[in-house]
Amino acid sequence: MKNHALNKWLIQRVSAIVLIPLLLFLLYSLVDLVNQDYTGALDFFDSYLSIAIFALFLIFAGTHLKLGLGEIIEDYIQQENMKNILNRIIMLTSAILPLVGIVSLTIIIL
Repeated sequence: MKNHALNKWLIQRVSAIVLIPLLLFLLYSLVDLVNQDYTGALDFFDSYLSIAIFALFLIFAGTHLKLGLGEIIEDYIQQENMKNILNRIIMLTSAILPLVGIVSLTIIIL
């Protein structure tokens, strides 16, 4: 049990550290995209590097979301059946949202 908690803690910290440069790149790109029209935005997402960075951001953000909200549920919800329901909702949400984002990116690029 202790090793499992350590792994979750470590993954949470690593995902937070990885998210910082990814978020900075996306914020910088977003500021540039504000001044562009629709074709300029499509040109941004036509780059494989931009799509890869955005996909990595979505994956790491989903992982970070799942671990963070899971810990909040473990700490503050006392009823076991409510914990299980909420943990499943969090797991589905943290898997579906990045997946929808990545599929949307692949549709844009095609």
